Amino acid sequence: MAVWDLGGTLGRAPGGPWRGAALASASLIALGQASAAQDRSITPTFVRAGERLNIVPVATGDAAPPRALSERRVRLSIAPGPLEPALASLIARTGLSLAYRTALTENLATRGVEGDVLPLEALTQLLDGTGLTYRAAKHATITLVNPRYAQASLPPGDSNAPTPVGAAAASVTLDELSVEAQQPTFGTTGFVATRSTAGSKGNDSILETPATVSVITRDELNVRGVQDVNLAVAYTPNVQAVDYPGGQGGPTFTLRGFNANNFDSVYEDGLRYGFNSFDQNIEPYAYERIDVVKGPISVLYGQGQPGGIINLVSKRPTFVPFNEVFIQGGNYGRVQAGFDLSGPVEGAPQFAYRVTGLVRNADSQVKYTPDDRTFIAPALTWRPDADTSLTVLGKYAEYRGGGSEQSLPIVGSILPSARGFFPRSPFVGQPNFNTGLLENKEIGYILDHSFAPGWLLHSAFRAYETTSKFDAVGASPAFTPPGFLAVSVFPYLRDQSSQGLLTDNYIQGRFDTWDIQHDVVFGVGFQNYYRRDARTFPNGYPTIAANRLIDLYNPVYNLGVAFPQRTNVSTRALQQQTGAYVQDQMKWNGFILTGSLRNDWVDQQVRTTFNFPNLPVATLNRTTVDNQNFSALSYRAALGYEFAAGIVPYAAYSTSFNPQIAGQRADGSALPPREASQIEGGVKWQPPGTNALVTASYFEITQTNIPLADPRNPGFFIVTGAAESRGFELEGKASLFDGFNLIFGYAHLDTKVTRNATNPALVGNRLPNAPDNTLSLFADYTLPLNSPFAGFRAGAGVRYVGERTDATNVDRIPAYALVDASLNYDLAQLNPAWKGAILSVNANNIFDQRYFTSGFYTGYVFEGFRRSVFGTLTYRW
Repeated sequence: MAVWDLGGTLGRAPGGPWRGAALASASLIALGQASAAQDRSITPTFVRAGERLNIVPVATGDAAPPRALSERRVRLSIAPGPLEPALASLIARTGLSLAYRTALTENLATRGVEGDVLPLEALTQLLDGTGLTYRAAKHATITLVNPRYAQASLPPGDSNAPTPVGAAAASVTLDELSVEAQQPTFGTTGFVATRSTAGSKGNDSILETPATVSVITRDELNVRGVQDVNLAVAYTPNVQAVDYPGGQGGPTFTLRGFNANNFDSVYEDGLRYGFNSFDQNIEPYAYERIDVVKGPISVLYGQGQPGGIINLVSKRPTFVPFNEVFIQGGNYGRVQAGFDLSGPVEGAPQFAYRVTGLVRNADSQVKYTPDDRTFIAPALTWRPDADTSLTVLGKYAEYRGGGSEQSLPIVGSILPSARGFFPRSPFVGQPNFNTGLLENKEIGYILDHSFAPGWLLHSAFRAYETTSKFDAVGASPAFTPPGFLAVSVFPYLRDQSSQGLLTDNYIQGRFDTWDIQHDVVFGVGFQNYYRRDARTFPNGYPTIAANRLIDLYNPVYNLGVAFPQRTNVSTRALQQQTGAYVQDQMKWNGFILTGSLRNDWVDQQVRTTFNFPNLPVATLNRTTVDNQNFSALSYRAALGYEFAAGIVPYAAYSTSFNPQIAGQRADGSALPPREASQIEGGVKWQPPGTNALVTASYFEITQTNIPLADPRNPGFFIVTGAAESRGFELEGKASLFDGFNLIFGYAHLDTKVTRNATNPALVGNRLPNAPDNTLSLFADYTLPLNSPFAGFRAGAGVRYVGERTDATNVDRIPAYALVDASLNYDLAQLNPAWKGAILSVNANNIFDQRYFTSGFYTGYVFEGFRRSVFGTLTYRW
């Protein structure tokens, strides 16, 4: 077998020195004459000048073929310690063929591996916490990859054997663009992600992204036992979700103090998730990870709130088999089961599949209100070669919950009335009139194709359809009697449906001009959205005669009402957006300069018909049409510098816009879009040789064109409002030593109204639901295999949210702190035959702290989630 030494002695004779247990000191290993006769086309690999590449081969002769090696369980006992000797032991015991640069493994430690495992399972465990991952390469080789770049291959040469790389190698640079690097798990190890597609379109280094990026990985979601997206982002600084148990529709978020309604800050695989919070919901089990990008980001996504976006990254097929099933039970009668099955298609190695599903039957903390759902997401990937990957994804989800709002007056909730406080989680509605049914369907694709060295095409498409039906009871603050000894409500019917077509297509390229490295992205996005909304009120109109009183201290539910056959309010909304964008990230001598530009063209129409046959004022029975046609320019400029110690300070300026879907000025003209700008400066730190990432940032956001009620023309608006948000954020995620993971986050937020022409008294007020301080901490520890408690993994966390207020700043919502905990046990420690079985218990809000979040109306709140405890039995193979 011939060996060429590539480590500083390029072109020397075969037989360079080996280090340790058969690990080469910078070697490229070629097959000998016998192997060459079987495979005459060998593909060499790009290396930077001075870097070393190890390839340790599968043994020849009577050794098992690679597929057999990967499917044969091996008894291993590799102790925690330096990574290189551990890899040497793995190679010696399993015969795996590994390719990697020795620089990748220097100064890295492993947690070791113990037990009967498959070779790839063992490799995964050895790499856990190191910051490295792996991918399949050609000729049965597994490549170790630094999450900050991917290895790429040169085209095959004319020679029948690999040709030693000579002095010309000094000018060869590693091609960082590859189809593999676009996969959602690439650059993710445990709780820590070092790459993200959300902040710059390509799956780029978070260190080099000129924005604050937070990632909630699948491992973190599993350990914390996340069951809803609110809890998923609960440990992320300056991201607040409105906890809304028993209520309508999907989640609502506040990012950096700005409210994000109707999913205008929520994306799925880079495409907007939806346009209406009341006809869609989110199932977190469907996603591999959740990326949060803070600040205005219209330059990449078009319209959106200035606080940032939340990007949900779908689970995709894997070519390494992965299978998981679970059953779960908990309080509130919770029974849930799910599965996640993935792997290559038997007999068709170019294809891989994944099917994820879940069924839940449960009550909730609010009486007469279920929390049921059915979800399934099939996916199929076709990878005909190393340069192309096409994934088709489908999804069906049904959510069955309550139809009523569950809005509670502050008096009786936070402040006592003459009769004290309301009981915990009171039901505000009618037991036999409380339906909330959402049905979501979607299908789409994700295409990645590397069509030339350093150039990648990405195309994503999704079509979706939703329907929703609510038999609901809403709050009626204007008719609630003084003293709040009872609350006024009114029943209504609401049926909705929507359809959406969304696509995003871009080309990413990496090249050099003189000494400057360029990472360019240019693309086009399009989205088309249509919504139908029909509402019906008792007696044909929501007057005082239709309102009912409920005594929440001693409720009697008898709201008996009659509804007309005719819809009272019918709305049709259509929106189209087309955007073209370009971005160039330039690197020179450690400096990172980013410039981004995007222009969007938006057309939208909202048609509303009012039909109240019993209304004496017939003039209100009319149809209104609001049209908007405009274009908006967004941009971002940023400068950073990357130090050798893994420290990157940066400064950035960015803008955003968000259309006003409904409403108009008194002259009939449409409202202009809200506009925002942000200045952000910060520093990111990824300590070399560790699996950790720390980000600190300061920001100032200004939003203008906020519509306010026109005091001279009721029913119309003037655009004279402005608001400001400034603050500081600190976040870190790390694997500090063997088996220990840590999450911490702190945010200070100062928001205020800076202009309000219709009510100057509100100037200086804080924005609603924007806490002044938040703090979170979560720690997770896996006990070592040589301890008496081997097999246990325990975690605990605390979430503190400071005082908030409503728009008037009269009512204050108290601060609160919630404690969560998790406990996992690997049942293989009891019986090796149970390998892959894990028993876990998760508890959220352990001490059943009563807390509240801002409601829909001034003077009203929602009660937060009470204590939840559930146990899960999971089996993975």
